[in-house]
Amino acid sequence: MFRSSLITLFLLTLIIPSPLFASDNLASLEAVVAANQKVQPGLNNYLATVETSRIEEMMTNLTSGMPADVKPPPPPIITKFWQRNGKSLVYARQTQLAPYVAKMVKQISANLAIELNEMLLPATQAEQRRALVKGASIKMSEVALTDSLMHRLEISFKEPTDLNEAFYVSGIRLPQKQIKSLTFDIDVKTNTVRELALVADNGLQLTMEIRYLEVAGGHIPERFQITSPDGKVDDSFEVKFIEVDNFLLPASMLRVIRRPELQEKLEVFFKDYQVNMPIPEDIQTQLKNQ
Repeated sequence: MFRSSLITLFLLTLIIPSPLFASDNLASLEAVVAANQKVQPGLNNYLATVETSRIEEMMTNLTSGMPADVKPPPPPIITKFWQRNGKSLVYARQTQLAPYVAKMVKQISANLAIELNEMLLPATQAEQRRALVKGASIKMSEVALTDSLMHRLEISFKEPTDLNEAFYVSGIRLPQKQIKSLTFDIDVKTNTVRELALVADNGLQLTMEIRYLEVAGGHIPERFQITSPDGKVDDSFEVKFIEVDNFLLPASMLRVIRRPELQEKLEVFFKDYQVNMPIPEDIQTQLKNQ
């Protein structure tokens, strides 16, 4: 009986907000950022060709009204370039594109300009995160699970706040404007965010669960699931990996959006990887012009 009471008391202690943790403000979040920087440390850059049926679908829609005697342009070849601690790029290899094709490439690029370890807590936005929480109420607690210990960080803003991608990028399809609260569940052992919940001023509540794949130096997200309590939102984003030069890189990405205002499915494949190569001059030029 006494032993059972002690265990109960211990668990209650873990979930009581701790002034010590609260004084650390965003230390637990920045620990996640630091851990992300250590993932696959030998990977400095990569170049890959992108394939998706969406390109053919968009080209068909864009050229459907053309006269029969007008030959449509060939579909663009999309390339993705990524580098550590620097700007990345998604672009068409063709230097001259028809205006409507260039517009299509821009739309596709927005969906592909996503790096898995940079979707949450972008490293470049640390100062903005600190500025946003200065007037917020912050509560930290611990939750002991069967095989792990979770730090729960609850941020309640005094007024609905625009995040401007300080906590997650827009490509993740979570609202950025008029946010009332954010809650992060952080795995202490792996320094990964296992769950993110938000409440917006319009009453919208969303929860994102993240599943990870263990790699050299840490963990990479391999599945995101975004849901709402009423079941009206049920999005998923899943990645399959391939080993290239001893690194695990995306082989395919599948995004499914199920919302009242949008039903969409996008599958993307990556091939012809070039890893840790000198950056071509044309890419250097485009990066400078971004």
